[in-house]
Amino acid sequence: MSQPNKQEAQAQEVAKSLSPLQRKVRKLKRDPKQFVIDSKAYVGTRKAAYIAWAKFGSFALVLLASILVVGYYSIVASPRFATTTQFVVKEAGSNEAALMGIAALGTTSSAMRDALIIKEYIESREMAVSLDKAIALKAHYQNNEWDALSGLSESATVEDYVEFYKNHIHIRHDELSDIVHIEVQAFTPEYSLLLGQTLLEKSEQFINALGDKMAKEQLAYAQKEVERLYTNMKTQQQQLVHFQNNNELYNPEQQGSAMLAAIGNLQAQIITAQAKLKEMIAVMRDDAAEVKSQRILIKSLQQQLNEEQGKLTSDDQKSLNQITANFQEIKLNTELATGLYQAGLSSMEVVRADAYRKLKHLLIVQHPAQPETDQYPRRIYSIFTWFVSLLIVYLLGRLIWAIVKEHKE
Repeated sequence: MSQPNKQEAQAQEVAKSLSPLQRKVRKLKRDPKQFVIDSKAYVGTRKAAYIAWAKFGSFALVLLASILVVGYYSIVASPRFATTTQFVVKEAGSNEAALMGIAALGTTSSAMRDALIIKEYIESREMAVSLDKAIALKAHYQNNEWDALSGLSESATVEDYVEFYKNHIHIRHDELSDIVHIEVQAFTPEYSLLLGQTLLEKSEQFINALGDKMAKEQLAYAQKEVERLYTNMKTQQQQLVHFQNNNELYNPEQQGSAMLAAIGNLQAQIITAQAKLKEMIAVMRDDAAEVKSQRILIKSLQQQLNEEQGKLTSDDQKSLNQITANFQEIKLNTELATGLYQAGLSSMEVVRADAYRKLKHLLIVQHPAQPETDQYPRRIYSIFTWFVSLLIVYLLGRLIWAIVKEHKE
C-alpha cells in the first residue's frame, strides 16, 4: 500500500474515534469557510432564500428589509422619553386688545413677537451649548447604552450635536393663545425631566434678561439726559450769580424802575424850579441873589438828571439798559434750563414707568413632569412608514427596469 493511502486510512480511523462535536471543532479550525457552508443553518437559510426568490422574486428584498426594520424597532431601538412644558411670555403692563377680522391681517402683537423670539432661542446653538454645560446633554446623547442609530456618535462635532439636539425637541406656538408648547426627548425618564426643567429655567433667564436689558438701556439714557440738563441748569445759575456779583445788582430791572422814578422826580423838580425862576425874574432883577440861587439850583438839578440818564442809557457796557439786556438774556437762559430740567425729570419718570410696563415675564402654564412610559420611537408608525417607503422604491425600481428592458428589446 502506498504512503498516501496509509495516511488517508489513518485519518479515517482517527476521525471515527472522535465524537461529532470534536469532529465539528476540528473542521472549524481547519476550514472555517467550509464549516459555515456545510452547516445546517446556512443550508436552511440558503434553501429558504431560493424558495423565497422563486416565489417572490426581487420582492423578497423588500420583505427582508421589512423584517430587519421590524427587528430593529422591536428589539434594538432604544426607547426615548418625552417631557412637555407650556408657557406664555407677557409684559408687566400689557393691555393689548386682540384684533379681529381684516384688522388682524399683517399685524404682529408683542406677545407673538416674544414667543417667536424665545422659540428661535430654544432652537439655537447657544441654548444647546448652554444645556451641555449645565447638564452634560451631549454626553447623555453619546452614552454607549443607546443603540448606534438612536444615539449620537462619539466623534460628533458641535454642529452634529446641535442638529441632533434640534431633532429631539419639538416647539409649537399657538397663535390664538400665544402659548409656547415644548417637548424634549431623552433616553431616561429622570434625564428627560431634568432636561425640561433646565430648558425652562434657561428660557426664563433669557426672557427676563431681554426685558431687563431694554428697561435698563431706556432708564440709563433718560438718566444721562437728566444729568446733562441738570449740569446745564447749574451752569446757567452760576452765570446769573456771577453776573449779579460783578455788577453788584440783584435785579437790574428793579434798579432800572427805581432810576426811572428818580429821573421822573428830577424832571418834575426842574420844571417846578424853572417855573419859579420865571416868577422871580418877573419881579426881580437878573443879578438878584435869589435869582442867581434859583438858576444854580436848576443847573444842579439838570446835571443830576443828565447823570442819571447817562447811567440809564448810553453806549457804555456798564449802562443800566445794557446790563438789563444782558441780565434778561442770562435770566431767560436760566429759566429755560430750569424748565428743561423739570421736563427731563418728568420724562424720566414716564420712561421709568414705561420701562417697568415693558418688563417681560415667563408665565408657566404647564410645569415639566417625569414621564412614566416611552413615547419614542413610534414603533408601529415607523415600521409602517418604512414598509410603505420600501414598497414605493421597489415599485419605482420595477417600473424603471421594465422601461429600460423594453427599450433594449
